[in-house]
Amino acid sequence: MTLTTKPNLRNFYLALAKVGLRVAAYGLALCLIVATVWLAGTDWGYAEPPISPTAAPSPSPAAKGAVAAPQAFPAPVVISAGYGGIVRLAVPHTTVPTRPDYAVKQYTVTDNDTLFVIADKFKLKPETILWGNPELAQNPNILSTGKSINILPLDGALRVVMKGDTLEKIAKYFHGKVQDIVNFPGNDLDPINPQLHEGQKIVIPGGWRDQVVWALPAPPQGRATTGRGWSTEPGACPGPFDGATGSGAFAWPTPNHYLSGWDFRSDHPGIDIAAKTGTPVYAADSGVIVFAGVSNWGYGNLIIIDHGDGFQSAYGHLSQINVVCGQSVFQGNLIGLAGNTGNSFGAHLHFEIRSTSGGRVNPWSYLPGP
Repeated sequence: MTLTTKPNLRNFYLALAKVGLRVAAYGLALCLIVATVWLAGTDWGYAEPPISPTAAPSPSPAAKGAVAAPQAFPAPVVISAGYGGIVRLAVPHTTVPTRPDYAVKQYTVTDNDTLFVIADKFKLKPETILWGNPELAQNPNILSTGKSINILPLDGALRVVMKGDTLEKIAKYFHGKVQDIVNFPGNDLDPINPQLHEGQKIVIPGGWRDQVVWALPAPPQGRATTGRGWSTEPGACPGPFDGATGSGAFAWPTPNHYLSGWDFRSDHPGIDIAAKTGTPVYAADSGVIVFAGVSNWGYGNLIIIDHGDGFQSAYGHLSQINVVCGQSVFQGNLIGLAGNTGNSFGAHLHFEIRSTSGGRVNPWSYLPGP
């Protein structure tokens, strides 16, 4: 019996050993699986970058009918503090590109507005304000508080189409080009068959109108001149003239030594010195008053001083005249007050210097530095 029992026990132990090895193998595999899952859930200082919106998975059939709850701001995606704690926020708004505005706007003139102030507000040339308003170009004095005026979208001119107008006529009158008029989006013209109709507003990009140069009354031919024959304007003084003589060195005629309007140029032979209504105006040099009154040529209330040395000086748009014909004045004497009379675009002093031999000259060449 002993001989038959030993082999049976050996076989039993061998079978038991095999079972133990198999259980151990399963246990080891289970441990490896648990360890892998544990390691996968551990933060080691690195996070995957957010998934691109284009790679987002499709919603499940069950979720297709669901409505997402509104969210004021997207949740931040945080990259681990081990990398500086950077927070990336999604951009919630879309930037809409700025589109140019081609429309002709309306602007209501306010107190203290001048042609130049309005032009600066809209980054336009002062001439564009005139050329964009036909009635203003004809009579600048109607630029007053409360008036509504056209503001062009760019420098140029405006034409309100009248009967008989053609693109060719408009382009020629405003020194523009037909193609520029047709191509300007604000005109809304068919490039193949452009048609005009009465009352239509047409912008001429870069266009301009011819300007009338103001005519300063001709100087009397010497101080011995008798009568008003040298000028038919109301403010012209009868001669003969006799009195103070200038030094040839001019002084500034106002307390301000800077411009608020036009500078000297071919169609504006003077300078517009900054001066509010009522600002004192002084004689730039000694001389005799040969014009004191209203001018018919855009200067409004005007004073002209003959300096007796071949020069004359003119002071336009005055609100008040404090001298009389034939009066001698000396450099620095008060002669009037600045204003906004005549073809003026806001209170200032229009100042000119004229040589009786060479015509109107640039005042900057004779005035002392500011």
